Amino acid sequence: MDTLDSTSFLDNRVFEPKSGMDAQYNEVAFPSLVSRVKALFIDLIIILIVFTATTLFIDSIGEISNFARGFILVFMLYLYDPIFTAFTGSTLGHKVMKLKVRRYGEPDKKISLGNAFLRFFTKGILGWISFITVTGNKRKRAIHDWASGSIVLTDN
Repeated sequence: MDTLDSTSFLDNRVFEPKSGMDAQYNEVAFPSLVSRVKALFIDLIIILIVFTATTLFIDSIGEISNFARGFILVFMLYLYDPIFTAFTGSTLGHKVMKLKVRRYGEPDKKISLGNAFLRFFTKGILGWISFITVTGNKRKRAIHDWASGSIVLTDN
């Protein structure tokens, strides 16, 4: 009766994709925590400017209800990051800092809109805790990257 060599089984089956991923990311630069935080602050400034400009525009054309103003704010806050990330691969802050969000294991593909929303809400719920975890792994993935199956790369 043949015996099963568990070492060769594990080497060939379980770890094969991981070694493929290691090779896939050999020549990739991962952004620092500082770069990612700078991108976040740029995005916050952009949202603030757009919201202020929108409010001034609305005030100039006439009165609008507080509900409508609140809807515009919520729309900008909750859709900006997921939509830009899913459809362009980065927010405007990411673009300025030369970062891009990609699918983990498939760095040529953008993440889906659903994963972009999951990434955004995980980041929002965990806040800075999620960002601090970037320093704890070699691929600089935050908790929200792990949750959404994404990775942030430097865009050369």
